[in-house]
Amino acid sequence: MGGSMSCSCKENSSFSRRHEIHIVPQVLEVHVPRGCKWVSGLYKLVDDAKANRYPLWKSVDADIFIYSMNNGRWGIGAHQEKAQGFDTETAYVFNDTPHEGLMPHHLMGGWMHSRPAWTPDEGIKCREVDVSVVLERADEKRKHKVPRQPPKIMQQAVAKQQSVNEAASDDKYGGKLEEKLEKKVRV
Repeated sequence: MGGSMSCSCKENSSFSRRHEIHIVPQVLEVHVPRGCKWVSGLYKLVDDAKANRYPLWKSVDADIFIYSMNNGRWGIGAHQEKAQGFDTETAYVFNDTPHEGLMPHHLMGGWMHSRPAWTPDEGIKCREVDVSVVLERADEKRKHKVPRQPPKIMQQAVAKQQSVNEAASDDKYGGKLEEKLEKKVRV
């Protein structure tokens, strides 16, 4: 399932030893059952991009990322963190265990979400999935795409206007004005 990309991160002030990454997954799936549920979904590896010298994944549905925070933990965040070049300790969801080079799907437990406050949640899962899953889900979305309907309030307003227009065309005797005009034209 995993790609063949490898990464090696040398010592720096945040980490105490050399970290080797041998296999970087192309696609990760995140499930957040409570709190920041909107970060759930599929994440594709971003080619030629890194966050704090580690791989970076982007959601296939939104501007949300899985990245290595500058404190050596995996985080899931959005445009605010991207704007900072991921040089941050902020995230909507993060794993409290320093990863020391392990990929997000290899960390056991320790995931936390920020709603309403930092809460440990054993239900948060990150797993590797095959690239074909992304293509299959895209096909499903295309097949089941429902034409966008106007909001119900707009539909109600249009129906009301049509009924007003019909009522205005009725004359005081209850007959349709159009019908009476047709009869006059035929005579």
